[in-house]
Amino acid sequence: MARVPATERRADLIQAAIRVATREGLAATTTRRIAEEAGISVGIVHYCFRSKEELLHEAIRVISDAQVVAAQRAIAPGCDVPTSVRNAFRGFWGLVEETPDAQLLTYELTSWALRNAETEPLAREQRDRQLAGITQILAEIASAADITFAAPVDLLARMTLAVTDGVTLGWLVDRDTPAAKATLDAFTTQLITLAAPTPAAAH
Repeated sequence: MARVPATERRADLIQAAIRVATREGLAATTTRRIAEEAGISVGIVHYCFRSKEELLHEAIRVISDAQVVAAQRAIAPGCDVPTSVRNAFRGFWGLVEETPDAQLLTYELTSWALRNAETEPLAREQRDRQLAGITQILAEIASAADITFAAPVDLLARMTLAVTDGVTLGWLVDRDTPAAKATLDAFTTQLITLAAPTPAAAH
């Protein structure tokens, strides 16, 4: 049997954990079930990850990073600020609609992490990664369009995350897609009003 590189094996196990958790629930996501899903022995799981908690931590990271990547990929080079911001939100929302089970899992994983002092830092790290990703997107849009925002970018990132979290959770409950998109569009409109040319560009 060909030897699988450790990085590839870890990536396979993360995806296996996500599949088991979304299909069977977080409580059923044991290292044994993950190993069965991946078609390997439990010993290999423990070789790649020190614990189930570490593996689930990586699952959180993968899902959160995918949200940021989806938003970034939707931004076309050379677009103005309104178009770039709207495209970023649409890219994010497209991923939500395509992967509802994975999005629900992020809330389950956050709740799970917050219930234990040992895993609580995982929830904080997940949120920090999301905020960092949003901050990077806003900074890239501002730099490309030579604009500044009237409020600190880190504050806008927190506002954005609060809105996207709330809209996503609401949609997972009622699946009212038009209402969810309308809410995101309304927030996008408000966010765009905070953009202004840099002093140098204005002159």
